[in-house]
Amino acid sequence: MRADRLVQIVLLLQAHGRMTAAELGRRLEVSARTVQRDLDSLSSAGVPVYADRGRAGGWSLAPDYRTRLNGLSPDEAAALFVSTTEHVLADLGFGAAARSASTKLRSTVPANARRAADLARERILVDHTDWTGAKDAAGWLPLVQQALWEECLLRMAYGSGPDHTLVAPLGLVAKKRAWYLVAQRDDGEFRTYRVSRIRDAELTGQPFQRPAGFDLAEHWERTNERYFAGLRDTPVRLRVRGTVGHRLRWAPNAVIDETTERDDGWWDVAMTFEKAYEARVYLLGLAGDIVVLEPSELRQDILDAARSLLSAHHATPSPPPQRPAG
Repeated sequence: MRADRLVQIVLLLQAHGRMTAAELGRRLEVSARTVQRDLDSLSSAGVPVYADRGRAGGWSLAPDYRTRLNGLSPDEAAALFVSTTEHVLADLGFGAAARSASTKLRSTVPANARRAADLARERILVDHTDWTGAKDAAGWLPLVQQALWEECLLRMAYGSGPDHTLVAPLGLVAKKRAWYLVAQRDDGEFRTYRVSRIRDAELTGQPFQRPAGFDLAEHWERTNERYFAGLRDTPVRLRVRGTVGHRLRWAPNAVIDETTERDDGWWDVAMTFEKAYEARVYLLGLAGDIVVLEPSELRQDILDAARSLLSAHHATPSPPPQRPAG
C-alpha cells in the first residue's frame, strides 16, 4: 500500500540519512520514479524532505525532524520473532543479548501484535543447517569480527598459501554453518575467504577507507551468480516422463533453463550441469523415465554405463535366498 511505503521512506531516511531515489527504490522494490512521486507527496504534506544535487546528492530529512512511528503491526511483529538466526548470533557472541532484546521487544509491542509474535515464535522455525549438523571450526571469527568493527587492516595466512595477506575486511556472511569473510586486497580486488581456512591472523591497527557505495548483500549476490555461472559448463537436452520431471529440481549443482510440455505426457527439458560426470550420475538414477537427446557424448556415456551395469549383473549370479533362523 502507498501509505505504508510513505512511512517506510520516512523511517529509512531517518535511519540512514541521505539516500538517493534509486537506493530507496531498491529497498522498497519500486522504481525510482515512483519514489520521486512519493517524496513530492511527503513534501506537500509538510514532511521536511530535501533534495541535495550533485554526485554525492540525495534525499534527506531536516536534521531536527524525528517521527515516532514505532507501532508494529501483527505481521511485522511476527516477522521479527521468527527464529532464523539464533546460531549466527551465538557465533558472534550476541546470543544472550539477542534473547534479552527479544524479551524487551515483546514487552513493548501492542497486545494484538504480541499474540502474532508468540504464534510465529512457537510454530515456525527456519533451520539453515544440513542434516549432518556439520559446523565449520571458525576459530578466527572473533578476531575477524573485531577487525571488521574497528575498520582496521587484517594480516592473515589462508589455506595452503605460505605467505600472509593484508586485507581490508568489509563484511561477514553466514551460509548454513560456515562463515565467509568478504575483503578487499591491497591491489583493489575483492575476495571471499572461508573463515575456517584461515590459519593465522593478526590485527594491524592500521585503518582503511571502506569503498564508497559498497553494499555487502549486493556484492554477495553478484559473487554467487558469477561463481555458479563459472561452475556449470555442461548444457544438456532431455526428454523426461512428466510424472517424474519435478525430480530434476533436486539435481545438485544444476539449473533448469527451459521446460516444454509435450502432448504425449513427456517434457522436453534444457538443463546445465556443473560437470558431465555429475550429469551422468544423476540422470542414470532416472533410468526408464528419461532420454538424453544432447550432447551426443553424454548420450553415449549413458549408454555405455547402462550396458556395463547390465553386463555386471548378468555376469554375477544372484545369491541364494537365506533361510529364516529357527
